[in-house]
Amino acid sequence: MKQQRGAALVVVLSMLAMSLMLGLSGMQSSQIDERLAGNYKASAEAQMGAERAISAGWGVSGSGVSVSDFDATRTLAEVEAYSWTEFIALSDISANVCSGNIACHYYLLQDGGEYFIAGMGAVVSAGTLAALSQPVFARVEFTPGPNPAFTKGLLSADYILVTGQSTVMGNVHSNGTVDITLRNGSEATVTDGSDQMIEVPLPGTRPEGEDMSACDENPAPYCYKSYDPNVFDEYENREGVINTCSIDVDALNDGDTVFCDNDLVVSGGNIGSKRVTLVSTGNVTMNGATSSGGSESEIGLFVIAGQDIEFNGNTDNYGVFWAGGYVRQNGNSSLYGAIVAGTYIRSNGGIDFISIDNVTNPDTFVPAEPKIVAWY
Repeated sequence: MKQQRGAALVVVLSMLAMSLMLGLSGMQSSQIDERLAGNYKASAEAQMGAERAISAGWGVSGSGVSVSDFDATRTLAEVEAYSWTEFIALSDISANVCSGNIACHYYLLQDGGEYFIAGMGAVVSAGTLAALSQPVFARVEFTPGPNPAFTKGLLSADYILVTGQSTVMGNVHSNGTVDITLRNGSEATVTDGSDQMIEVPLPGTRPEGEDMSACDENPAPYCYKSYDPNVFDEYENREGVINTCSIDVDALNDGDTVFCDNDLVVSGGNIGSKRVTLVSTGNVTMNGATSSGGSESEIGLFVIAGQDIEFNGNTDNYGVFWAGGYVRQNGNSSLYGAIVAGTYIRSNGGIDFISIDNVTNPDTFVPAEPKIVAWY
């Protein structure tokens, strides 16, 4: 009996030891599972932070992005290889757009002709990085369309003066004054600087004497102009450009670009549906009509002058006319399309103007309407 009692004790102690070992093993397994779950949670939160950063960069319906916001000094491959420390050290990085123990930032990147919103997120616990996301990229495309300035009818940064009665269909605006007498039947919206000021984009450089330092209080009309001095380089260096300072519209083909590093003289002809761009660093003189197919025509002619544009004779002209200086019509005329002038628009005689926004020349287009087309 004593031997049997001793054997029972050994069996009980063995079972207790096995139970203890099983319990310890279970505790270790639970701790490992808990750590794994915590790491997975932190990793998921970091990744969601990266996506939240992209959402903040995108804004409401793309309101947070425009083409000029994207930095083109780095490539997509470079940013993909960045560590968290390198990413948040970028000069153009956003502020932290997450909260709590989650940090996240976005960066707007242009690689060639492609645009990306890059985002990274991290979980910070007691000052230590607990988890990092992989870089996330949203590729953004901008649907091009005519520059809004080229669909506004008559737009002058200084004043508009038309002698004689006129028929106008569309918008007329000057940041200075507007003096125009409209015939019955006109369907025009006429505004001037007393109603609102409109930013006027212009080719070339700002004239001397326009002191921008005086634009802080009670700004003059010229304060609402912006200039692009590099616009001429794009056309001068374009493949297939026609370098001449005298051109006949009838001699041009669809897609032609004419560049003159001086004053350009244009003889009239039939534009039809051709998309043609005429560029002068100086003045442009339009002699004769650039006729098209009627008031419902597509507007394919784009005329750019670093200084002034003048129309001579009683003509019909279809196009977008963009002048760093003034636009002046000598004689009665019909104009279809849009005019944007850096100083004044003046017609010595009546004018029949119909604003047509069916602009087809891609040189008038600017990127607009962003949309996210892919995620990486």
